[in-house]
Amino acid sequence: MELRSFNKDKAPLLAAVVALLILGAGSVFLTWQNIRRQRELVDQHLLLSAGAVLHGVEANLMRIMHGMGRSPDLANRLFPTIKEFFQEITASGDIVFLGVFGEDGSLVVSSAKGDTPVAIALPEEIVAELETNGHWEGPLQYQGKTALFAALRARPSLSRICSDVVQGVPILPQELRPRGSGSGRGLGRGQGRGLGFGQGADPRTGMGAGMGPGMGRGMMAPPPDEAGPARPPDVPSMFLVAALSPAKHLAQFDAYRRAALLQTGYVLGAAAVLWFLALAYLSRRNQALKAARLERFHSKLLDNMPDGLLTLGPGGLILSANGSAARLLMGDKSADKDNDKRNGDGEADLTGRSFREFPFAEMAATDGSRPDEWRQYEHDGRILEVLCLPLQAEGNSEVPAEQAEEKLVLLRDRTRMKSLEDDLAEAKRLAAIGSLAAGVAHEIRNPLSSLRGFAQLFATKLKGQEPLSSYACTMVQEADRLNRVVTDLLYLARPRELTPDPVDLVQVVESLQGLLRFDLEAKGVTPKLELAETHLCADEDGLKQALLNLMVNALDALPDGGGGAITLSSRSSSPADGGDSGVWVSVADTGQGMDEEVRRQAFEPFFTAKRQGTGLGLAIVQGIMRAHKGRALIDSTPGQGTTVHLFFPDCLETASESAGKNAEDNAREISGPDAGGDVA
Repeated sequence: MELRSFNKDKAPLLAAVVALLILGAGSVFLTWQNIRRQRELVDQHLLLSAGAVLHGVEANLMRIMHGMGRSPDLANRLFPTIKEFFQEITASGDIVFLGVFGEDGSLVVSSAKGDTPVAIALPEEIVAELETNGHWEGPLQYQGKTALFAALRARPSLSRICSDVVQGVPILPQELRPRGSGSGRGLGRGQGRGLGFGQGADPRTGMGAGMGPGMGRGMMAPPPDEAGPARPPDVPSMFLVAALSPAKHLAQFDAYRRAALLQTGYVLGAAAVLWFLALAYLSRRNQALKAARLERFHSKLLDNMPDGLLTLGPGGLILSANGSAARLLMGDKSADKDNDKRNGDGEADLTGRSFREFPFAEMAATDGSRPDEWRQYEHDGRILEVLCLPLQAEGNSEVPAEQAEEKLVLLRDRTRMKSLEDDLAEAKRLAAIGSLAAGVAHEIRNPLSSLRGFAQLFATKLKGQEPLSSYACTMVQEADRLNRVVTDLLYLARPRELTPDPVDLVQVVESLQGLLRFDLEAKGVTPKLELAETHLCADEDGLKQALLNLMVNALDALPDGGGGAITLSSRSSSPADGGDSGVWVSVADTGQGMDEEVRRQAFEPFFTAKRQGTGLGLAIVQGIMRAHKGRALIDSTPGQGTTVHLFFPDCLETASESAGKNAEDNAREISGPDAGGDVA
C-alpha cells in the first residue's frame, strides 16, 4: 500500500544544527572566561599573600630592632638575627626567598643558607620603580624556577637603623658583603641572572602573564604616615624583597583548568552525540510516521469491517478478534463487553477462549484434509459463513512450530441474505399461487355470486320453515367463506403497496374491539391492553388487517365458555437495547399453544392445525410485515398459549430501506450457488 510522505524534517534539522553551534560556542566562551578569571584569582591571591608577608616581616623586623636597642654589638647581632628570622620563615617552602636590599640594589641580608656570599642585586628599573611608587611585584627566575617577587620600600625608621648599622661597621660580615667593588653596583643584572634571578615570565607555566605593575598597590604601599614626601631626604632607602613559590597555586589552577576542559569536552561530546541521534531520529521519523499511519489504517479497517476476523493458535485458542467477530459470535454479550469486564464476567471477552466451543470448530482442523472453502453454519439465530486459512505459508521452515499452526478465520453474516433468498423463494411460490388465483377467481366469483343470491332468496322465502331455512342460511355463510378465501388468495398474489405513516395504536385497537365485539362477547373475553408505546410507523389498513387476523386466531384458540385471556401489548426498541429502532406489538392468548413443528410452518400458506380455517391468516400477516420491512415472530408453548410479536421499524429506517429497494432486488437476482448460498 502506497502512503504519501510529508517532508517536514528540514526545520527541526536546521534548529538542531543552530542549537548545537550556539551550545558549542557558548560552552567554549564560558570555559575560556572561567579559566581566565580563575588565573586572575590565583595571581591576586599570590599578590595578597606576598603583600601580607612583606608587611608582616617589616613589623617583625621593627620589633626585633626595638628589642635589641643600640647595643654596642648591634652590628654583630642584627644581621645574623635577621638572617635567622628569614630562614625560619622560608623553611615552610611556600616562601622561597626573603631579603633586604640597599638603595643601590645591593643585597644587605637574605634568607640564603650557608656562609657563602650570595651575588644578588635588584635591577635598576626595579629600584627606580621602588623609589617612585614604594612597591613592586612581578615574576623572576630564582634557582632555576619562576617565583613571584614582591618588593617594598621599608619604613624610614627601619631604613635608618639598617643604614646606621651598615655605615657604623667598617667591615661588613663575610656572609653579608656582596661580591664586586663593595658598593654593590657590581652586582648587575647580568650577575643576578646568572644565579637564576632574572626578570620575565616563565614560558612553560605562563607565570606573571597577568601581573602588571599596578596589581597589589593597595596592599604593599607604605603606610600613609611614612609614604611620599614625608620621608626624610637624608635617610637612605632600604627595600624588603620576598619571593613566593606559585607551585601549589598553579597545581590547583591546572586541576581546575583540566576539569573545566574535560567538562566542556563532555558537554560538546554529549551535544554531538545528541545531534547525531537527532539526525538518526529525523531520518527514520518519516518511516515511523508511515508505519503508524498504516497501523492506524489497518486497525480502523479491521475494527470496522463488516466481516469477522479471528486468529487461532495451537489447539484452537483465539489469539485476536475484531469487533465484528465478537458481535457475530457473542451476540448481545459483545455489546455489554465493557460492563461485563467491570463486573468481572470473563465470558464477554472473546480472546482467550477456545474456538472449539462454537459449532464450526471443525473448520479449524489442522490435518489439512478440508478444502479452503466457505461453509454455512447456524449460530445464535444467525446464518454464518466461515472460511479458515493457514496464517503462515506452507513449507516455511523459518517459522516456529507454534506459529505454523496458527489459523486465520473469516466470518460473515448471511442472515440478511438468507432472509432475502427465503423471501425470493416465497415470492416465487406466492406468484405461482397468485397466477392460479387470478386465473380462477373470475371463474369462481361469477357463479359464486349467483349461488349466494339464490341462497339468500331461499333463506328469505323459507324463513321459519325448518330445516329448509337453516340449509339456506348455511349456503349463504359458506358462499361468504368461499368469497373470503378467494379474496385472501388475491391479496397474497397481488398485495397492495403500503404507505407507512405515524399511527395512533390506541385508536386502531378500539376499532378492532368494535369489529370483534360479538366474537369477544361470545367467548366471554375482554382484551387486556398493555400499551407502553402508543404511536408507531405503519400503514393503518395493513396494521388493522394484521391485528385482526391475530385477534381472530387468538379467539379461535380459546376454549368455549370463557376462562381464557387475550393480551395486546407494545414496547419501543432502540439500538441501545441491542435491537433495531422501532416498536414491537404483541398479541398473546392463553389457549392450547402449538408445538415446534407447527410453529415452524405457521406462516406457510394453506397450513393450519385447526379443524376449520384456510391457513391464510398468518401468511397474510407475514406478507404485511414484509411490506413494512419488519418481521413477525411466534413464541408458543403447548398447553400455555401463544404470543405473536410484530416489529414495525421507524419511519426513517423504512424510508431508507425503500430507497435501497433496487439494490436489494439486485441482491436477490444474484443470490445463488455462486454467491455463497442455495436458492430454495
